[in-house]
Amino acid sequence: MIFLEEYRGLLEKTILLQEKPIMMSLLIMSDGENKTEVLIKDRYLSSYVFRLPDNKYMIHIAGRRNKRNQLVAKHFEIMNPDEYIKIIGAPE
Repeated sequence: MIFLEEYRGLLEKTILLQEKPIMMSLLIMSDGENKTEVLIKDRYLSSYVFRLPDNKYMIHIAGRRNKRNQLVAKHFEIMNPDEYIKIIGAPE
């Protein structure tokens, strides 16, 4: 059984790495002391995170580390949803 690492922190920045053939984006999140790079390989979730403003939402990410020590996201959750999140919806 493989366990997922879990991180909670502020979404600081979103970067588009590639659009085709697989859309991939990179999130920079911070827990106040450490920054963590999170790799997202899902087109829907990558598109979703680009609608989120920087430095506003606390997120919870679960995933595994790759060879570059980036966390590859398997689960994504917004911990402080507001009216904007209610309008655009939460990722599933």
